Amino acid sequence: MIPDDSAFCDQCGKELKWCPTCKRPKRGTECPVCGSDLIPGRKYLAGGATVEQKPAAASSTIQEKPAPETPAGPRSQATAVQASGGPTRLVGNGWSLPLQPGGFGRRGGIWPELASCQYVSGSHGEISRGSDGWILVDIGSTNGTFVNGQRLESGRGFPLKKGDRVRIATLDFTVE
Repeated sequence: MIPDDSAFCDQCGKELKWCPTCKRPKRGTECPVCGSDLIPGRKYLAGGATVEQKPAAASSTIQEKPAPETPAGPRSQATAVQASGGPTRLVGNGWSLPLQPGGFGRRGGIWPELASCQYVSGSHGEISRGSDGWILVDIGSTNGTFVNGQRLESGRGFPLKKGDRVRIATLDFTVE
């Protein structure tokens, strides 16, 4: 985990980018949680944090990448689940991770926040949209993916519902 006073990565030495709203280090140019522009770690720690919020559309309940031009892209799927009252996110560890199709792990994917946890595998798992809702799959991670205390069998999907407790390696979340 990265200490709250770090401007540089303690492993590779690269300057960290911080979200002035969430007050946490992130990857990229904008925060995947709130949509604020990320600022260099030195500027953030020197008190130069100014919040530059994106337009309201970018900070909706479900944060996601732009949808492809096809109508069946991730945005239409996520919106359908949100409208139906199904689960929309994992919440825990100070994060709100939107449910959206794709892979996740320490090396990137739909949840770049997980890169800061050394116990999350590089390619840890996947989320997909099934006919009955969101499906969570562990893809052979070292430290496992658990739902309600049960370790998921590698390659086997598990349907998520509101209230489920999800553990990704050492990180605990609740499905909302």
